[in-house]
Amino acid sequence: MDKKDLENLSEQELSELKDSIDETIANKRYKKSFSATNTKGVAIAWIIFGVLIASYRYFSM
Repeated sequence: MDKKDLENLSEQELSELKDSIDETIANKRYKKSFSATNTKGVAIAWIIFGVLIASYRYFSM
């Protein structure tokens, strides 16, 4: 938005714009933390799966 556009907005419209921006930032933070958790979970699952396979092969010999 241009500065001229912001000057013509009422206080209510500016408040709605601020709330919208805050909501967008919060959503991005949530998505970022969720994706980081998801990759950690997948990594842990692969490690456990690898340990299980290695244990099975070791004890079945």
